[in-house]
Amino acid sequence: MTLQGYRPYGERKGNDVAGDDRTDGQQRDEVRAWLAENWDPDLSVEDWWRVVAKAGWTMPHLPVEQGGRGLHRSANGLARQEFGAAGALRPPGGLGLLMAAPTILAHGTPDQIARFVPPILAGTVNWCQLFSEPGAGSDLAGLTTRAERDGDQWVINGQKVWSSMAMSSTHGMLLARTDFGVAKHAGISWFAFEIDQPGVTIRPLREMTGESVFNEVFFDDAVCADADLIGGQGNGWSVTQTTLFFERSGLATGGHAAWPVPGPKGGFLGRIAGEAAREPMPSANLIVSYPDLVALAQQRGRASDPHLRQGLTQLYMWGKIAQWNADRAKADAAAGKESSAANLGKLIQTKITKSSASLCMDILGPDGMLAEPDGAEGGRFSTAMVFSAASSIYGGTDEIQRNIVAERGLGLPRQDLPGKGEPYGDVLRSIQQRGDR
Repeated sequence: MTLQGYRPYGERKGNDVAGDDRTDGQQRDEVRAWLAENWDPDLSVEDWWRVVAKAGWTMPHLPVEQGGRGLHRSANGLARQEFGAAGALRPPGGLGLLMAAPTILAHGTPDQIARFVPPILAGTVNWCQLFSEPGAGSDLAGLTTRAERDGDQWVINGQKVWSSMAMSSTHGMLLARTDFGVAKHAGISWFAFEIDQPGVTIRPLREMTGESVFNEVFFDDAVCADADLIGGQGNGWSVTQTTLFFERSGLATGGHAAWPVPGPKGGFLGRIAGEAAREPMPSANLIVSYPDLVALAQQRGRASDPHLRQGLTQLYMWGKIAQWNADRAKADAAAGKESSAANLGKLIQTKITKSSASLCMDILGPDGMLAEPDGAEGGRFSTAMVFSAASSIYGGTDEIQRNIVAERGLGLPRQDLPGKGEPYGDVLRSIQQRGDR
């Protein structure tokens, strides 16, 4: 998979990007020096994020001409850590940073990049992923949401589901079928879709955690400008592979946290930056980090337990493997090499998420069953345990990841599916006729 137009890493030289030989310590010093001179807790969040974006700290690994600082990719995480350590409000988070911006940088026209990427970096918009459908989850290419050309716009009809944060989003990465007369992978297009319009209905879905991060989205003659079609008509599957690459490789290393929530619906833009910086990070309730587990074991007097120490060592090991695998995935992508490293990363992240939740329960014992408000740290760890089951599904199911690893990584023969290569409209009619009999 070649990510044409997207140059986040450049020519590699050792562990750094050519032209930037700064160590992690030097990059941290650069962040600290900038914050010491520029952090202003009295600014509004919107104004602060504009300052951050103008200085290139939202995604500092991007080239300067794309809104970054041309630093090594490790600068992303380092910068956010240093912002937090200084008491400064972190750069905006969200799926726009994790997936939409990299995808548009890779496949968009100069006009599309200029219109869509700067607002993502400045946190003035929020994006969701409009991919999965009730009948097209693991088999994403089987989607049937329809986009029909009408002059200089497209009319959208259909349904999406499991759309994270759709309620708080202004834009969506929309996959829709623009041609039923070709094979199913060939008839899909990728749209930068404006959500706030007539014909779009969003319904939240309640989860085991009690939250409603997931949503189902209905389109009834909604519209999208032809100028917002990314990568060209019928090229959506190729564009989608870029989006999924950044999703899976980002998930494997933590990615950009969903917090602070960008966009006008997130409730942050009008707040004072200093006050917003003191707000706890909600996403911390979902995945427990290795340092958190070490601290919890020490607090509970379990740090010398050999069983727990072995579990913590294994978790630390998986975290390091995830980082190295992500390096390999991004190097392969930059070289245009087909790779299953991002898919392996997603499987590793499933292992990390479930292992960390299980270790929480081992440390806490019966107390781990207590939810808010009686549980440890407000029920944070019981929430993490309940949430951990989802890690096998979001970002692509573990079963699908293993299939991809088998085919792309190990070279095993691909499955010969019925209807492969046939016009997808004919395949759907054949399925319907079999169901009617």
